[in-house]
Amino acid sequence: MPLEKLVFISILNNQITSLLGIQNEIKVYRSKGLLTHLINRKHFIAAKYIDFIPDILADPDYIGGGKEKIEFVKCFKNSILLSIKLDNTKGIMYVSTMFEVKQSKIDSYCKKGRLIKLDKNQNSL
Repeated sequence: MPLEKLVFISILNNQITSLLGIQNEIKVYRSKGLLTHLINRKHFIAAKYIDFIPDILADPDYIGGGKEKIEFVKCFKNSILLSIKLDNTKGIMYVSTMFEVKQSKIDSYCKKGRLIKLDKNQNSL
């Protein structure tokens, strides 16, 4: 993805990267066409939360993944799963997709170890 088609969103906080075992700073971008992608995929509910991407990245309720792909879930009125992937050619992370996810699916992902619930009181797992 050409850099001129990307918009800088934020840098992942150290707490998130350390939970995932990542040492270096991660800058996250999104495509200027992300909204179009969401609408084309019929992710209408997630599209309403596109302006909340920095909040989802900074304060997720659930997180999972590793160095190539990281998933964040934030529970608003709707629970939104946001996935960021590594673009190996440019060495940057970008939002690949986001969609509404039901609590039963979140519970299933936690049971399988795909996601972990973050403890908001202690800022840890």
